[in-house]
Amino acid sequence: MRNLHKLSAKLTAFAASAVMAVTSAGFTVPANVNAADNNYYEALAMSLYMYDANACGKGITDGPLTWRGDCHTYDENASIGSLGGSEKAAVDPDGDGKVDVSGGFHDAGDHIKFNLTIGFGISSLALSEYLNPGIYEKAGCKDHLIYELKWGADYLMKTTFLDGSGKVAAIAHVVANGGQDHSYWSSPEVQTYERPIYWLTANSNNSAVCCEMAAGLAGTAYIVKDSDPEYSAKCIKYAKALLEFGQQHVGNEGGGLADFYGTEAQYQDEEAMAQAWLWVCDAGSKPTRVPKNKDYGGSQYDGWVYCWNKVWQGYSALMYKATGEQAFADELKVELESQGDLKVGTYNADGWGASRYNCAKQMDAIAIANGDPDADYAKAAKYQMDHILGDNSLGYSFLIGYGSKWPVHIHHRAANPGTDANGASSNPSAKYTAYGLLVGGDDKSGYQDQTDKYQYTEGALDYNGCFAIACAGIANLYGGDASAMPALAKSASEINENFKFGNSSPVVTTTTSTTTTTQTTTVTTSMNGSDFEMVLDNDKLYIGGTATLTFTKGADLIRFGDLSYDENVITLEKKSSDSFTVKAIAEGSAMISFTAPTGQTKSVKLTVGAGIDFGDSNCDGSVDFADVVIIMQALANPDKYGLNGSDTHHITSRGIANADVNLKNGMTGDDALCLQQYLLGIYKTLPIQG
Repeated sequence: MRNLHKLSAKLTAFAASAVMAVTSAGFTVPANVNAADNNYYEALAMSLYMYDANACGKGITDGPLTWRGDCHTYDENASIGSLGGSEKAAVDPDGDGKVDVSGGFHDAGDHIKFNLTIGFGISSLALSEYLNPGIYEKAGCKDHLIYELKWGADYLMKTTFLDGSGKVAAIAHVVANGGQDHSYWSSPEVQTYERPIYWLTANSNNSAVCCEMAAGLAGTAYIVKDSDPEYSAKCIKYAKALLEFGQQHVGNEGGGLADFYGTEAQYQDEEAMAQAWLWVCDAGSKPTRVPKNKDYGGSQYDGWVYCWNKVWQGYSALMYKATGEQAFADELKVELESQGDLKVGTYNADGWGASRYNCAKQMDAIAIANGDPDADYAKAAKYQMDHILGDNSLGYSFLIGYGSKWPVHIHHRAANPGTDANGASSNPSAKYTAYGLLVGGDDKSGYQDQTDKYQYTEGALDYNGCFAIACAGIANLYGGDASAMPALAKSASEINENFKFGNSSPVVTTTTSTTTTTQTTTVTTSMNGSDFEMVLDNDKLYIGGTATLTFTKGADLIRFGDLSYDENVITLEKKSSDSFTVKAIAEGSAMISFTAPTGQTKSVKLTVGAGIDFGDSNCDGSVDFADVVIIMQALANPDKYGLNGSDTHHITSRGIANADVNLKNGMTGDDALCLQQYLLGIYKTLPIQG
């Protein structure tokens, strides 16, 4: 059990206010409680709104942000241009010369769409969760993560045109001419300029783009494989086709791309990243590249940091997590040292958009620390992240909207459309707060908060992709308060607090990063011509947790059959004529079987785990007053915060088991009182007995 006595460091403003709300029930609040310095859960959750700020197409109006609306909707009738032959037949089967390339993300403060950076962006988002399993659930924003991944993946698949055999025929990899786009300083919602398509084909291909797209799709497939297996399979299909296309038709076509993201002939790093993602998805073979002393094979590594065009270090971080092979950690250390290393007291960032490179280096350091918050590299990475979040000489948070002070003259035309024809040179303050946008920030030369100094004041998809990996790692090591971002959303005029990102399957994360996914198991059979179903609403429980077994359709036939179960693992209590409450009492596997009078038997199986972390009612890996709050909320308002409550942060079955700190009568108000007394030092250990 971690951080049980670090109350003053962990108690958040929300927890304090929530405890005040339950004081009338006999609780007291310690007088010496201070809020945590940086809330990494809040920063991580906030960073996802950057993707909403850069969304393109339809479905933006009335979406997550109040200040964004549908834009460039005419991309759905874009001209296919000079594309001909078999490629044209696959892209334009009706022959009208038009194709739908609407959707996706704008790249940065401009409004071009590059599949290269969209692929890198969503691959990085997926990597941030893969390296830190369950961190978005802990931060209360897993649904938002999946929403952004699907928004990007939908577009990558939409702009990849397959032929009748399922192979890639053409890719619309860039939409809009960069030079023309940059001549307009206005919000995307009002723009009507022509946005041409730049194509990749077998005769004019860019292998780095293909493989980066494949990596983004395979990474998305991994994250949604449990919550949406059908969508995951579709992503895998396209990822495999793109990887194959990039390998078979090797090229470095730069049309529409070269002036902004000039790729090189080397594509093997993106290839390796795509292969690694497919492997962890059980959709490909294990990659064979194992680096040693800055050599991934064939002297192909050039020493550059993880970024949109160099993903070797991301590959090593992923492979170290997947395999535990020390060679990958050793390589990350060698590469990090060659890039100036990370140390407490020195902010290591330089170059255009310096903050993204610093975040990439944090990824290396966190991977090397390997889950130890006391490791020198973990502390060094935390120092860097704290600098980005405002602990610097300027007092600026370079994550817009985080903290109390951030740059206002940002280079982002949607949030800062300007006040006159001079555009960026007029240096206006932003009209809207672009919550979650990481800007370039300071470097060795300092910082200039000026709109046309975009090396400092602009953000981009790759910036936030790198930030997600770093912040997720720091949040996983040092925690935060998941209630802060929802609370901010209620008060921020730019955020639509009522927008629902979706309903991904709830995940319970233990302190050892084991996850349990709630799902429905249904068994259907036929008895005397009448179908019936046995539905178990949770096939994985923790001791003390409950599930519901329901018979439908032929429910009136239950009484004529025989219901049996493993009494040493679970108990069944009849709730009604067609449903039973299942309670987990011991670790193991339990089979529930129903045998009909005709001799037919059908069964459902569930698994019961132990893993009780007494006091951690909200399952965030620490015990603090927020755990008191969720108990009181669940008891006072079960429809919203109970086991099946409507609120995103309702208590879970494992949370209920953790909450029973006095081992009496399940979770009650007495547990909330005992837990508070423990936090105040009245009780010294959990559980409290006697």
